[in-house]
Parts: sequence; C-alpha cells; structure tokens
Amino acid sequence: METKYIGLDAHSSTCTFCVLDAQGTELEIKTIVTNGRLIIDYLQSLGKNITITFEECDLSFWLFDILHNHVSKVIVCNPAANVQYKRAKTDKLDARNLANLLRGGYLKPVFHDGSVREKFRMILSAYEDTVQESTRIKNRIQAVLRRSRIHSKTSATGDAAFILKQFCERLEDIDRIRGEYQAKLTVQVKQFKETKYLVSIPGIAYIQAARIIAQVVDPHRFKNKYHFFAYCGLVRHPRQSAGRSYGYVRIFGNRMLKCVFKMAAQSSLKGDGCLRQYYDALRAKGLADQSARNAVARKIAAITLSVWRNKKPFNEQMILERLPAKA
Repeated sequence: METKYIGLDAHSSTCTFCVLDAQGTELEIKTIVTNGRLIIDYLQSLGKNITITFEECDLSFWLFDILHNHVSKVIVCNPAANVQYKRAKTDKLDARNLANLLRGGYLKPVFHDGSVREKFRMILSAYEDTVQESTRIKNRIQAVLRRSRIHSKTSATGDAAFILKQFCERLEDIDRIRGEYQAKLTVQVKQFKETKYLVSIPGIAYIQAARIIAQVVDPHRFKNKYHFFAYCGLVRHPRQSAGRSYGYVRIFGNRMLKCVFKMAAQSSLKGDGCLRQYYDALRAKGLADQSARNAVARKIAAITLSVWRNKKPFNEQMILERLPAKA
C-alpha cells in the first residue's frame, strides 16, 4: 500500500491535517476537534501505511502517546528548525508545509519514546516552575529594596513594607511547595536503576539525577559524548569563511541539562577531589578559568553518559589516572 504523508498542526481546540501521497499530490486537508478518539478514527480511515508529523509543543507528548500504535511512523519535529516556512501563517498552511517537509525528509526530529522516564518529565516540569517562581519573587524583593534605598526588609516602611510583606508570604508558600516537590521527586527517582550510578558522580544529587533522567531518557540515543555535549549546549561551533574566523556561535541545546552540569562543575570545584585536580591540571596548561570550568562541566557530562551506559558507579580513577604526575 502506498505511503501517505500527513502534516498535523495541533492546537488545544482543533487539529488540522494535510494528507499527501508518495508523489506529493494533496489528497485532503481537514480540521477536526482535538479529541483522541476522533483523531484515531480519522487516521484509521486513511489506511494503514501512514507517516505523520507534528511540531514539539505542549500537546506533543499526548499526541505521540495516542498515535504511535496506530500509524507506521510518528515524527515529532523541532519547530526551531522549521522557521523558514512560517512567513505566512495559517493552520492549513502549517499542516501543508509540514506534510511536504515530511515527504521530502527535511524534518529534524525531537526524541519521544512514550516511556516511564519520559512521563517523569511532567512532575519535574512542575517542580521547575516552582523554582522559577521562587527566583522571580526573590528578584522582586531585591528590586523593592533597591528602589526604596533600604538594605533589609525589617527597615521598610509605608508601601514598601506592605509590598515586601506580600512577597514574603508568597515566597514562604512557594518554598513549602518546592520542598514537597523535592521530597516526591527524591522518592520517585530512586525507582530508576540508573539513579544509584548517577548520584555517585561528584556534584550530582537526587534532584539533579531526576533532571538528567527525565531529559535524557535513554543514553544510547546519543552516538557519542560529543553529540551529548551538543545536546546539552556545552559546545560552540566556529564560524569560518575563506580561511577567516568570525568567532563562535553557541548551538541550540537543552537548557536544563546545561544548568545541571554547570552547577555540578561549580560544586565539585569547591573540594579537593579528582575533578578539582583535573581543573588545576588544565589551569597549569594555561587554560583560562572559564574555559577550564567549561571543560569540567563537559567531563561530568561524559561521565554521566558512561556510568549510565555501563551500569557502573563513578570511579575517580577514571580521571586521576589520566592526569599528569605531580613533580
């Protein structure tokens, strides 16, 4: 049976489908209510050999979960890589362009597998919202203090005192909720076998391990550590033309994982462990402080991938044996 290529533009209220055949002929374009049963019934009416694509969004996990057992292939694509076609924007145009990009093989997929680890992202995302809200309120408190030219909340008077009181009460509630999330995340992350390997890495505790597991899901999807570095946003690509350098550009990466490994590097450098010795060795070679810190973050990322794949706890000899001997 001939393959049908479907571009789906999904919204909370409606979904628009554009159906192409193998030659690129548009067979149908249809909008239906966003309802799981209706979507499945519609796709089943088109036959069995179906490849469908839609962009990564709030609905993408739900769509992947209900569709992957009813079609031949599902591609959740990266919207940041599809901006070139969004000059004119309607639901039908989006669906049509996605279908054409799918048929031509021009889409950049986003990883989905519907596993328990991927579903773990939901509670982690809610926890991250509380962390951001806590930070936002703390920044607002500092802004009020600066605007009022006072150094502490206890010395505030008038409107400043009233505003600070409201912020402090909200901050207490957020911090309480944050603690409850941390307790639940710690319990849930311990159910994954790889957690005991991840928490053996310097700078990685249970909450950081939860972030890694929810975002990585499967370490074998990365061809090597360099692909993992790029996914985490821990590398820069040179810009060159005609033998001339135009500096470097940072690539699009996972901000949560970048933060995890940067924070782990900062934490590990406070002691005198193997990662601190690795940092000192890089500095002794003439590497700048910031570059050495970035190298430590990449080292922790590489260790994370290694211990998870090999199912072995971290051994500091992995680093120490490669350091130059001390004079």
